[in-house]
Amino acid sequence: MKNIKIKFNNLTLYFLLIALLSGYIKNALVILLIVLFHELGHIVVAKMLGYKIIEVEIFPFGGITKIDKMLNTKIYKDLLISVFGVLFQLLIYLACLMGIIDSPLVYEYNLSIMLFNLLPIIPLDGSKIIFELLNYRLSYKKSLIIYSVLSCLFIVLYFLFNYHYELNNYMIIILFVCKTVEVFNKRTIIHHKFIIERFLYNPEFSKVKNTNETVGKYRKEYRYYYHLDNRILTEKEYLKKIYQKD
Repeated sequence: MKNIKIKFNNLTLYFLLIALLSGYIKNALVILLIVLFHELGHIVVAKMLGYKIIEVEIFPFGGITKIDKMLNTKIYKDLLISVFGVLFQLLIYLACLMGIIDSPLVYEYNLSIMLFNLLPIIPLDGSKIIFELLNYRLSYKKSLIIYSVLSCLFIVLYFLFNYHYELNNYMIIILFVCKTVEVFNKRTIIHHKFIIERFLYNPEFSKVKNTNETVGKYRKEYRYYYHLDNRILTEKEYLKKIYQKD
């Protein structure tokens, strides 16, 4: 992780302090090492795809790797980035099963964190995987909405199964709520950025579509052409007309 900025969230520092005072510092360090290895999976595949890593923020239950890339990235690339964290943890899981890592503590924590990260709750990897799968069939705008609503639903389910009083659980739930509300409130801004990228840059497209659809129905990987005023307009020309009108 040379030259990559690693930031420990305040919740993580609190978690480490509580673990130290309660005599569970070994457990806390094992969790953090697993989390770092998970994030290494995201970093490795992002680097292989040619992206720059902005920052890695570590939380008590996982991390968030911020990558310098466009929203109009090919779906399979975003899926690879999301999946590789779990795949790296799968290596730990297999190493434990084969006896290479002989530690029940590592086995239990690694399995728990791996399954936890697959929950479709923002900002976990499970939600990012669901979002990209939605983009295969739906518009980017609609995918954002469904992605946020699913996250809300699973936050409620998570709370119902973890309602007993544990401070760590409530901190995690609060973080989930904050991140989900943030995405939902910013969905218009995020979608606008998605459209602006297509106007300013040349994202990779694998499909072409003749259409009269509004920008709200734009999908990832599609380049659009319009039949207007007895001529064919490219997507960029169409967007230019919209922005000039505004």
